[in-house]
Amino acid sequence: MKNMKKLKIVLLMLLSVVALLSCVKEDTEDFGSGPYVVGFKNAQESYIYTDLDVAPVQISEPIVLIGGSNGTTSSENIVIPFNVDASSTAIAGTDYTVNATGNVTILAGSDFVLLPITVNPAALPGNTPKTIVINLGVPNANSVVSEEKKSITITIAKCASDLSGLYSLTVTRLDNGAVYNFPNEVITELALGEYETSTTGPYDDLTNAGAPRNGFIFKDVCQSIVIDEQNLGDFYSNLVFGNPDETNEVTLNPVTGNVISITMNYTITFSAGPRKFTAVYTKI
Repeated sequence: MKNMKKLKIVLLMLLSVVALLSCVKEDTEDFGSGPYVVGFKNAQESYIYTDLDVAPVQISEPIVLIGGSNGTTSSENIVIPFNVDASSTAIAGTDYTVNATGNVTILAGSDFVLLPITVNPAALPGNTPKTIVINLGVPNANSVVSEEKKSITITIAKCASDLSGLYSLTVTRLDNGAVYNFPNEVITELALGEYETSTTGPYDDLTNAGAPRNGFIFKDVCQSIVIDEQNLGDFYSNLVFGNPDETNEVTLNPVTGNVISITMNYTITFSAGPRKFTAVYTKI
């Protein structure tokens, strides 16, 4: 009787393991098989210069192997054609030069290639951002281009920026109207036109779990705010990125030129769906 009872227990344990494995398998999707997927690492980038920047500057935009073929690199070169979109406002040969002739190559065994571009800051007008829009074409070698990362918009501008300091911050979550107040929000300058906030959405405690920062990084492009895609707290898999079709701007005092407020609209991704936030920073 005892042996029968033990047998039943063992059978129940085996059935539980099988059921658990079945759930895991059912919930797992295979994103690794199929053709190689390539695309720009970032869909937008910004570079800010001042009147002191007179020499040409080289920038490089990574085109990366995003997925496919079970995570392995290609055994043959992946040749990717590209073109400069007609919507670009920067003037080729004057404001910038693309240092490649129509295509770039991810070498066999590699997972990225850099697209080199030379920017001429001396040719840029003051406080007038210009854009370089580059599209990727159809690559060879059993490869496709990611629909989300097939283009990049590069903004180049010559303008002043002075946004660091103490702010009173009000953040509104747009899907449910929740409001979060941070009366002592600090914005820190990291480089010319590049800043870090102290919070992201409702979060001011991400560092407690090991994140290197609570805030996010943004750029001031001639009083227009750009929030490039980045990981939440530079730690979590959640993505943070700006909503460019909504208000993202700096309001200045027309007499003194000092900052009055900054308005930003951005998204944080979650497994349940993205959440949009409007953040208004009022200078103290």
